[in-house]
Amino acid sequence: MLAEYIRQLGFDARVHSTTTSDINPGLCALAAGLTVWQDGALQAPWIGTRFGLAVVTTDMALSPDMPLAPLKDQPWSVAHGPVWQFGTHGGLSARTADPFAKRGFAQGIHPFETLKRVDNPTTFIDAPNVPRIPKRTDMFARGQFGDMGPKVQDAMKGGQHVIKSAPSAAQRRLLGALILLQDGPVSSASAATDPQENAANFKAASYFLGADAAGLSACPDWTWYSHDATGTPIDPPHDQALSMIIDQGYETMEGASGDDWISVSQSMRAYLRFAVLGGVIAQHLRNLGFAAKAHTVMDGDVLQPPLLLLSGLGEVSRIGEVILNPFLGPRLKSGVVTTTMPVTHDKPIDFGLQSFCEACNKCARECPSGAITAGPKKMFNGYEIWKSDSQKCATYRITNQGGAMCGRCMKTCPWNLEGLFAEAPFRWAATHIPKAAPLLAKLDDKTGRGGLNPTKKWWWDLEIGADGGYGIPNAPVNARDLQTDLDLKFEDQTLAVYPAPLAPHPWPYPDPMHRESGIRAHAALLSADEHRARSAAGETDHLHLYDAGSDTPVLDLRITGIDQLTDAVTLYTLTHPQGHTLPEWTVGGHLDLVVAPEFLRPYSIMSDPADRSCYQIAVLREDDGRGGSALLHRVFTPNRRVFVSKPVNHFELNEDAPHSLLMGGGIGVTPMIAFAHRLHALGRPFDLHYSASTRASAAFCDILAAMPWAKNVHLHLSDEKTRADLPLLMSALPRGAHVYTCGPDAYMQAVMTAATHAHIPEERRHLEYFSTPEVLDYVNHPFKLRLASGREIDVAADQSASDALIAAGIPIDIKCSDGICGVCKCGVTKGAVEHRDFVLSAAQRETSMILCQSRAADAGATLEIDL
Repeated sequence: MLAEYIRQLGFDARVHSTTTSDINPGLCALAAGLTVWQDGALQAPWIGTRFGLAVVTTDMALSPDMPLAPLKDQPWSVAHGPVWQFGTHGGLSARTADPFAKRGFAQGIHPFETLKRVDNPTTFIDAPNVPRIPKRTDMFARGQFGDMGPKVQDAMKGGQHVIKSAPSAAQRRLLGALILLQDGPVSSASAATDPQENAANFKAASYFLGADAAGLSACPDWTWYSHDATGTPIDPPHDQALSMIIDQGYETMEGASGDDWISVSQSMRAYLRFAVLGGVIAQHLRNLGFAAKAHTVMDGDVLQPPLLLLSGLGEVSRIGEVILNPFLGPRLKSGVVTTTMPVTHDKPIDFGLQSFCEACNKCARECPSGAITAGPKKMFNGYEIWKSDSQKCATYRITNQGGAMCGRCMKTCPWNLEGLFAEAPFRWAATHIPKAAPLLAKLDDKTGRGGLNPTKKWWWDLEIGADGGYGIPNAPVNARDLQTDLDLKFEDQTLAVYPAPLAPHPWPYPDPMHRESGIRAHAALLSADEHRARSAAGETDHLHLYDAGSDTPVLDLRITGIDQLTDAVTLYTLTHPQGHTLPEWTVGGHLDLVVAPEFLRPYSIMSDPADRSCYQIAVLREDDGRGGSALLHRVFTPNRRVFVSKPVNHFELNEDAPHSLLMGGGIGVTPMIAFAHRLHALGRPFDLHYSASTRASAAFCDILAAMPWAKNVHLHLSDEKTRADLPLLMSALPRGAHVYTCGPDAYMQAVMTAATHAHIPEERRHLEYFSTPEVLDYVNHPFKLRLASGREIDVAADQSASDALIAAGIPIDIKCSDGICGVCKCGVTKGAVEHRDFVLSAAQRETSMILCQSRAADAGATLEIDL
């Protein structure tokens, strides 16, 4: 990971380990002052010979450390005496170097045995009524698919919200590779049958590998997601769970604001550590003959917070879904290994956190997005928690301009231990004297705990640039201090929540969020007592239940044919995995194809609509485009599972025209091929003109030549001087003919101009854009939208109408954001519109507008729309 980090910074670097090395690591350790040569072996101060070595070599300029003097010449007080014994130098000491010197590995490094254990978590869980929700509910998944609008989606493209910080870019790459360790085949042997012995060994192995805390619990069905990332229902395969927590690091967090450029790397470091530990544990269990899977941030099928509660690793905190541990506070990331191995379970813990958090709202006060509630606990999806506004939280973390992600709630929490609460008397008071919580929280503020400590800052604040290199960030770096003067009141907050009835469908396809519904859902949340009372009375309306429905918006298909037509154009054949007949479609239709969650791309169907055994699309790879086509060409391989919308048509064919002129330029010929199939089947007259710059780039020549209607095809090649004579073609058309064109903007404009000059009326001229044409240099100004309800939405100069509506909680379907697809069309009942789209006809513009591009014609004007 370190070598990759250095490479991200623009320097060459390579790792040399015990298994793969081009250098002598021992000599490097001697030269770097890590070891000395003594008694015929390498020895390190305080460690002796009990170590391994790895080296990173690089061409990055570094100031070298000096070699060590022999051990006998080292200061006695530091090597063996009071400095080492009492740790007066800081860092490890004789007392802390080996936390297991007087403890068994199964006990861990923290004294969990001193905590109060209870039969049930300290917050109510209505287990029979906890809804199983899909993985698609995760806010980061919703952001990727555009559910929270294009601003959030754009900030996530290519993992930008993570890789914009150099250390986390290196961590993410390795984290993705470790997905391969999460699951696998199970050995036939299965000998470990003693649950108590299994539990001890399970936890001992976790601590041996480096977990900071581990706990065991059952893994009830309600802790599993209902559907995986593909929308496939999950049948819970394991009934036992090992939960682990990883410390994000107090020292680094103390030097950070919590939302600056190191924040995301702290998270990724912990996630990466669990991915290694959990992967090893899961494989070990499978080797023993028990099914097991490690659930990491990259691929997990269980909800981790309830499992942390059940396994006694913490309590619910005001931060919301964050479980707070009595020894690490909220400064942790978690991971879970589920298995079928029988184990003895740990009990939940009670260390007084509920009373403390009821009296302290420091995390809510310091939250930069205002997402954490200052109010009481409520029931959400069957759990009693302080429910935060996850949409606000995720939006800020993803779009943070002054840093990367955010963990300010963890940074500023009084339970961020090794701060004030590292002192035993204060920790004892917080746990045992609930009424002391307000005083302790104020004392935490008075002593500056949770503020910035520049001494602890060790990292560079760097942001990725357009060229992929890292440099000075574009925006000022977040350097927040405590807001001790802010008096945050619950009644002043506007929060939204999305319980199970508002959860998205389970399939990998956009499902816009409706914030107004979320705000109403937050206002309707009940206390645990109200929830119990209604349930006892036999009521069910208050329960948060999930229904995925049966009408999926996507088709789950397979790539069964890939034909490379040219270096840049590939033909893909998509079929049903069981060979079923595909949904009916009309020519001119397209599929919205999920290339990746953040890349939803429309591709015209070019196959024969009479053949519903497959859909065929052709894709032009645009290396200088926005990334979708290049990614598609790289990852779309034979038999790959792909998700597409049901066919959509914004480019209808008039089947009754006396003649149809089909004009296709380059890749734009694909919808014309489908038109030709249909017109030939109907016996209607048509001509298809296919234009390309060269014969080598004319990807569809062979396909067109093999068609039963090949006599209707006319090929035009620029380099062979056979370009289409557009005025001549238009003048030869019979009365009532329709003209259709698709291709590059200049090509389509030439066709439309020729048709106009030939007096072909607008209603018989049709075009479809594949890419955004050249846009005029418009001047943006603020304006208002008035909805059918009378509500007014302000649109800022730097916002689109669709962005403003989404920000106001009005769900808008967005696809292209460029004004070419027509998905976000709405009716206009009053007001003058400056139309900036490329899809509406002149007649349609009299009563409609495209929200992602068009605006009010005058500054400050109001447009009344039919939403």
